[in-house]
This record gives sequence, C-alpha cells and structure tokens, in this order.
Amino acid sequence: MSDGPVVAVRDLSQRDSSQLESPERNAALVSSTPGWVEIELTDGGTPISKGTLVGVQTSQTLYVGNVESREILGHGQRLRIRVDHWLDLQDIAIIQKLWSQEEAN
Repeated sequence: MSDGPVVAVRDLSQRDSSQLESPERNAALVSSTPGWVEIELTDGGTPISKGTLVGVQTSQTLYVGNVESREILGHGQRLRIRVDHWLDLQDIAIIQKLWSQEEAN
C-alpha cells in the first residue's frame, strides 16, 4: 500500500439522486502528472471499474477524469485515471471570495 498523501475520491457515475454528492472514499496518492493521477483506494469498498468517471481531490487540486486501468491489491485497488479537467483549489477559493463580495454589494 502507498504511503502517499491521503486524497478523497468520488465515483461520479453512481450519484444517488437523493444526495447532492456521491459518497467520498479514501485513497492514497501514488503519483500525478498534468494528464494522469494514480491512486490506491484504502477503504476496502466496492471496486471502481475501468471507464468510470471519478473525481479526486488532494489538498491543492481537484481532478476529474476516467479510470483507464485498475489493479486489485489484496483488499484495495490501484487506479490510473486519465485527467480530463483539473482545478486549483486556491484559485477556486479566490473566485468564491470575489463572488461573495459581489453578492454582498
């Protein structure tokens, strides 16, 4: 199992209509590049299939992409995700602050 930073993962294809968001899962970040993220799910939950749309949030970035490959590792799994979109969380915070200021005026 990886000892990388803990990240949050959401299966975006399985959102329950009664919930605003799909359940969050825990994973460890193995590696990331501008086009790829590799993680190891650490919660022992339901496997995520190849082709599934997922969101991965680190402390600095939110990635959205499709699972390109997966490997079962005992009770966990390693996922390689092709990143289609990413957002810097600091930039999002700045935008939210500006919007909040505009709404207050």
